[in-house]
Amino acid sequence: MSSHLSLVRASAGVAGDARPPAASASPRPLTRTAWRRFVLSAMALLFSAGTLSAAPMAEIGPKVDIDLRQALEWALERDPGLKAGAHEIEAADGRSIQAGLSPNPTVGIEVEDSLGTGGYRGFRRTQTTLQISQLFELGGKRDRRVEAANAARDVVRSDQEVRRLDVLAKTAEAYVGVLGAQKRLAIAQERLKRTSALIPALRKRVETGASARVEITRGEVAADLARIDVDRAKLGLETARRVLAAQWGSTMPDYRNALGDLETAIAPPPIQRLIDRLDDNPRLARWKTLRGAREADLQVQRSLATPDVTVGVGPRRYSESNDTGVVFSVSIPIPVNNRNQGSIIEAREELEKTGDEASAARLDLYRDVSAAYGELASAWSEIDQLRNAVLPASRAALKGVQSGYGEGRFGVIDLLDAQGTLSDAEARYGEALVSYHAAVARIEGLNAGPIDALPSSKTTIH
Repeated sequence: MSSHLSLVRASAGVAGDARPPAASASPRPLTRTAWRRFVLSAMALLFSAGTLSAAPMAEIGPKVDIDLRQALEWALERDPGLKAGAHEIEAADGRSIQAGLSPNPTVGIEVEDSLGTGGYRGFRRTQTTLQISQLFELGGKRDRRVEAANAARDVVRSDQEVRRLDVLAKTAEAYVGVLGAQKRLAIAQERLKRTSALIPALRKRVETGASARVEITRGEVAADLARIDVDRAKLGLETARRVLAAQWGSTMPDYRNALGDLETAIAPPPIQRLIDRLDDNPRLARWKTLRGAREADLQVQRSLATPDVTVGVGPRRYSESNDTGVVFSVSIPIPVNNRNQGSIIEAREELEKTGDEASAARLDLYRDVSAAYGELASAWSEIDQLRNAVLPASRAALKGVQSGYGEGRFGVIDLLDAQGTLSDAEARYGEALVSYHAAVARIEGLNAGPIDALPSSKTTIH
């Protein structure tokens, strides 16, 4: 497996026995084997060896550094959508139980020939009947109803899995945002350090008459601009930290730093490898489950076209003779007008549209994966060029200008320009790394699986 930032691999710590209470209350996912492969494929390594703390998870607090695994665990534990989904699954279990229950018997008392006139005045000739009736469902209604309720419960479980994937993906993207903001701040601070270190040398050159006083002003302006970049990067980091903390319901960052190394990036696999996985995606598997639920509902509506039989039996007492008899009754509706034909048509059309909805969902997923892959490929191309060509050349150029500046061959403008070129290249490199890992998180969230390295990649984690 590749060693880039991986939502799938970092989620190992939130699987199995470590699953938070809200999630553990949920019934077994629709595809438990696939889910275990999904989460157990990632041990607690974040980007590359040594970048993730091996210590057991501690309570997150203002002085605690966190890793991606911890962020995912907190998000899964506290996400209100997942908590609501757990209750929804319990409710679906209740509906499934209810669907299997038979109708209750009914008891009734019937009094005849009383409170009339003449010989029927009062209760002298009253006939009193106590009858117990039971509705018997025909046409397999109960079995069809149970099948429909169980299928609907599977849909709810499938939706919960999709919600879980969304939480993982959003949290991973927010975590990458924090790592990117930390890197922007580090780059800005390095730029300020370089420009600030130039000021004493400029003053010394002015004092010796080797340079004009205006060079000090130029250096101070460059340092002030670098200081502005640092302040802006600090604000950006605080914003990114709050966004990440919001994933587990905190209004303020309740951790110190996010651990991880954005530098580890490898060439993305061919896009067709990702497209081929789409059919196994829980977002598409949901439609197969939904189709089964709608087929079961159609069978329920068809069974309702069969009339039920109500059978009654009970004693009848004749007040005039003080005798007792037994009354039997059988009733059945005549399906002349209502044969449930409208509901059958509705259920059939709902079933028929499932295929079109699944195709539309697959097309949307294809678009999302393709767009994310485009960002990934673009970011990787930029990373590759900056890492192997632009950055080494910028560093060599700055070193040469610094050497020439000390010998008087270059002026302060040349030196500031070389420093600015390197700082710009470093900033662009950092942005490309953030874009790369954000795209990885989106693709892994959409694909519900890790992005495999190309066969030529030498960086692996066992």
